[in-house]
Amino acid sequence: MTATDQPREHTTSPGGTVLVTRPVNNDAEMEAVYEIRREVFVREQGLTRTVYDEPDDRTSIHLVCQTGGRIVGTGRLTFVRDEAHIAWVAVRKADRGIGAGKALMEHLLSIARTRPVEYATLNAQTHALDFYQSFGFESIGRRFHMSQIEHQFMIKVL
Repeated sequence: MTATDQPREHTTSPGGTVLVTRPVNNDAEMEAVYEIRREVFVREQGLTRTVYDEPDDRTSIHLVCQTGGRIVGTGRLTFVRDEAHIAWVAVRKADRGIGAGKALMEHLLSIARTRPVEYATLNAQTHALDFYQSFGFESIGRRFHMSQIEHQFMIKVL
């Protein structure tokens, strides 16, 4: 196992919830990733109609976040030239507020730092700008809309 393959354990406050983030290991776990995407980006937000077979899925690192044996969140990291692009970060609505998003972002950025890349980038929904800024991301350019949801391109020097 390489450092990027290692599960990471996170204990959150105040409830002391134990979260584990780790790469997807099999097709069943990838299906859980797609189900979270469907739940958040299709049913909840109406952002897209499909979450399957996104072109970068085959060449990306997918993480899941688990607590109590349940997968509650996911995120993806794609390397392109000198950039590590973070996408599809989502936590099930019932599990928000326990630190799963933070745990996923910390692990995604940790993996990005193991590669010879200069930047981490993402397209943030504007309601989440403060969340991504807390990891050192800065807004670049104008805001734009994807399926009627306002987004902002963000970058972090690694």
